[in-house]
Amino acid sequence: MRRISHDMSGISQRLNHIKESFSEEVGEVSEVWLDAKGRVFLQQHVSAIQPTIGQLVGAIHEATELFENIAKKLRDPKQS
Repeated sequence: MRRISHDMSGISQRLNHIKESFSEEVGEVSEVWLDAKGRVFLQQHVSAIQPTIGQLVGAIHEATELFENIAKKLRDPKQS
């Protein structure tokens, strides 16, 4: 059976890095956008990003575990 290559943990790490970079950018922008309009924009558009990325990373971890368990069972059905 051909092994399927996957790098879910690498994807998860890249998403976490993107989240950290995004947080840094938002911090820099929030220092410049001091008016009410800027704060409202950041609140409306930025507040949903980090939890969404967190959920995505969690889903990737779950999918990775599921995939690896299924792959183990395919290699050795007796371990089920």
